[in-house]
Amino acid sequence: MAQTVSIDAKTIQRILADLDNLRKDMAAVKEKLFDKEPPYGSDEWWKWADKKGREDIKEGRYKTFSNAEDLIADLHKSLK
Repeated sequence: MAQTVSIDAKTIQRILADLDNLRKDMAAVKEKLFDKEPPYGSDEWWKWADKKGREDIKEGRYKTFSNAEDLIADLHKSLK
């Protein structure tokens, strides 16, 4: 059984406008919450990348290798 509901055009327009406003608000909140990456290669990007790298090191999110062969093996492993 198909059920239909009639909604006038003004209500639909208001709902769509509210959804658009919510989308814009969510984008603004995400931009403030998450560190947005600047354009690659710019001076801002280099500062941002350096900051992120230092944070990774502080948090222990890095690997160390005792020799070049281990490094190369790890790189090849990630390609598979």
